[in-house]
Amino acid sequence: MNLKRLTKLMLLLVSVLVLSSCSGSDAKPEKKMVEVSFWHVFSENFGAPVIKEMVAAFNDSQSEINVTEVYNPDMYPGLMQNLQAEVAAGEAPSIAMIGYNYINYFADNFEFVDPETLVENQVPEDKRYLEETFLPNILSLGQVDGKQIGLPYAISTPILYYNADLFKQAGLEPKAPVTWQEVRELAQIIQQKTGNFGFYMQEYADNWAIQGLLESNGARILTDGKASFASKEAIQAYELLADMVQNKSALHMGADEGIQAFSNGKVGMLLGTSAKIGTIQRAVEFELKGGTFPVFAGKERRIPAGGNFLPIMAKEPEEQKAAWQFIKFMMEPEWLAKWSENTGYLPPREEVATDPEGLKGYIEENELFGIAFKEMAEIHSWVAFPDDVGAQAEQLFANTRDQILDGTVSVEKALKQAEDEINGWLK
Repeated sequence: MNLKRLTKLMLLLVSVLVLSSCSGSDAKPEKKMVEVSFWHVFSENFGAPVIKEMVAAFNDSQSEINVTEVYNPDMYPGLMQNLQAEVAAGEAPSIAMIGYNYINYFADNFEFVDPETLVENQVPEDKRYLEETFLPNILSLGQVDGKQIGLPYAISTPILYYNADLFKQAGLEPKAPVTWQEVRELAQIIQQKTGNFGFYMQEYADNWAIQGLLESNGARILTDGKASFASKEAIQAYELLADMVQNKSALHMGADEGIQAFSNGKVGMLLGTSAKIGTIQRAVEFELKGGTFPVFAGKERRIPAGGNFLPIMAKEPEEQKAAWQFIKFMMEPEWLAKWSENTGYLPPREEVATDPEGLKGYIEENELFGIAFKEMAEIHSWVAFPDDVGAQAEQLFANTRDQILDGTVSVEKALKQAEDEINGWLK
């Protein structure tokens, strides 16, 4: 019996080992998730909560890709500085959020995979995605010389916000000014009658709002690839703003502080991005109204499209494909509508604005958002300085604004010096 029992035990052990071996040979190794890093410029009080919600929803929707969002402070200039350092160290994010004003500089100085090439090589089933999803003029916001660098994402227009209560306190009809001459007059009255500043134009470390001011007076920032912003039209427009600052009817400070001053009821009018509509509406306690970007009498409104596009910088094909899948998720009408409602950015897909289930009702009910959409027909490209000095030129032009509004240099001298220096770099 002992021998039989021992034999049975040995046979059982062999069977277990055989089964274990068979099971092990058939088991497939667990597939590793593809990691995607997404760099953006939105803080906790502006846009980040929606981005975090969107990333979490995407990660929960499937089990093959994990997206990590990374905030970069100081908006687009800050992200570009961080990106330069990251690339110099041999690294790069999978997706980066780049301001339209840096598109030429980005295309000339960074490695990326253009959407057409990615789709052709990795997702041929999406070969009609671009033409079926975006209007040609919107797609062009993400192009350089006809080549698609990335997909347009956020679009903003500069609009005029105003404090109707402060207008009434100053004895003014709460009505938006149409011309820049009217802006100057109203600002002076508000300052004299209430002791508050009458006007503030946002001052981020870029030239977006200034471009709208100068080009609406007939100036051009770039002509035939050369800086041309020291023209008489540009000087005249800049002097209007500088004079307002010098006589204390306009405020001069950084964008976050200036927008906060307006939201606190200390400024009568704010010329700022439509992307701040949601933030400002939630912050104010006064009657907030709006108007279109002012014009110069007898001249056409010419305003730049603000916002950003999304290039794919991932190097490995698997990561590139994963990044593409996440960008498509971002472009879903549901998320574009939520993004627009929470920030004020305009969606790059036309149907989001016309869909009753999307933004149609919101646009009709929200005066400020309706104004921003009305202006979309008049937007032009945000000027991007060419060649590998693009970022440096953008920064110099922004610094020139501070010299002018600080009153340390005359408008004509400051613009001429900046124009000559930039053109010296572009030779």
